[in-house]
Amino acid sequence: MSLKENLALIRARYEAVNAHDWKRLQTLYADSILWNDSGLDEPIKGSLAVRRRFEAFARGFPDFRWDLDSLFGQGELMCAEFTFRGTHGGPLPFSSAGSAPVTKKPIRVQGSGVYRVQGGKIVESRVYFDRLAVLDQLGIGPKKG
Repeated sequence: MSLKENLALIRARYEAVNAHDWKRLQTLYADSILWNDSGLDEPIKGSLAVRRRFEAFARGFPDFRWDLDSLFGQGELMCAEFTFRGTHGGPLPFSSAGSAPVTKKPIRVQGSGVYRVQGGKIVESRVYFDRLAVLDQLGIGPKKG
């Protein structure tokens, strides 16, 4: 795949996420995808697990969007910077969040994703964001002071 095609794949991923089109999203990932993000204690594996991860985000933040701020790559490695926005409306999609009360508060957090693309599919994904900033914006972070 060319760099142009790999970048288009990552753009399609963000479009599917923002459309909350989980079926389409799942097709962009290889069945062997290894996914890790700041909200997980350990990586997950498989396109169905990735789909379920996004479905969990949609339960926690039903109106969420991942706005793509910049995208660049080299070879099979793509890097995206994004802004996540959403309103807390359900269970938080973080392993250590427990059963936090729904706050109905909006959040905005910036992050980045590093994606490895092979054969027209995303085979590895590492997403970085400040989980503590999310909890602070919701008013449920660790107490300061």
